[in-house]
Amino acid sequence: MPYIYRSNDNHYTPSENLKNLFEELVIQPFERNLPALAEDVKNNRIYYWEDIARILRQGQSDFDETSYDKTSNEYYFPKDKVAIYCVHHMPRHLFSSYHIFTNHLTPISEKDKVVFIDFGCGPLTSGIAFRAFAGQRDITYLGIDSSQTMLEKAAVINRYGPNKYKDPFFDKFELMRDNDSLAGLLDKYIEGGDRTEILFNFCYFFSSPTLDIDHLSDVLIQIMKRYNQHKMCLIYQNPDHRSLAGDRRLRLYGKWEKLKTDLSMFSRQGAQSDVETFSYCRLVNGLRHNNAKVYYEILCYE
Repeated sequence: MPYIYRSNDNHYTPSENLKNLFEELVIQPFERNLPALAEDVKNNRIYYWEDIARILRQGQSDFDETSYDKTSNEYYFPKDKVAIYCVHHMPRHLFSSYHIFTNHLTPISEKDKVVFIDFGCGPLTSGIAFRAFAGQRDITYLGIDSSQTMLEKAAVINRYGPNKYKDPFFDKFELMRDNDSLAGLLDKYIEGGDRTEILFNFCYFFSSPTLDIDHLSDVLIQIMKRYNQHKMCLIYQNPDHRSLAGDRRLRLYGKWEKLKTDLSMFSRQGAQSDVETFSYCRLVNGLRHNNAKVYYEILCYE
């Protein structure tokens, strides 16, 4: 049975099992700890979107620090901000990832082994989407996020799994707060000559203003040199940079362009890019979010 449903018009809805995960691990904590915000969401009050953008600082808040919001005169603890993030951002990023994976990645055969490296993994958002896309294949998941609170949420969601604690999403599963040890860690999961494919996933990761692109570039170059016999793909998602201007456009896309330039020393097998439009079901009130857009690029090296 599919874990995510898609109608012919690219409208995405969760299966019953995914609905249960959302209900128990996302919606209930949100409604229990933040009843006023939950009521605003349920009634689709327009100012809710402004409140969330301000509290989360457009998703760039420090999720391990307590924040004080002057407008609402409220303190928001780390677990509160993660709950808000999950309700507000998780469905969009999950379904956009699933949309990109299913429409633009080569299907994974039963014989393939994959290491999925998820930069800015958050609460396992792209991990869920990739498991739904890949099915029960041999997948190693390595999630990287600077927030310990986010990583704890990702660990809880992984244990919940696709069918409520019967099996995790990933048996081979590791989380880390930085990518310093990533190159060495791969030796644990890749055997010489086994042709494991390595996927680097960047779902809205390049929106971070603190991203050190030079360090990231050094890490990826080290990995690509070390495992140069393996197929590798970089999967990039972000808002459509072409609709932006000035500093925001440079921040969202300039670092990605630099990374591609730094990796030009490696032979590229293929590349694709475009803007994709989709719709999805919101979590709390079940309303349809129409015409969501995401810009994607996929670069493959072999």
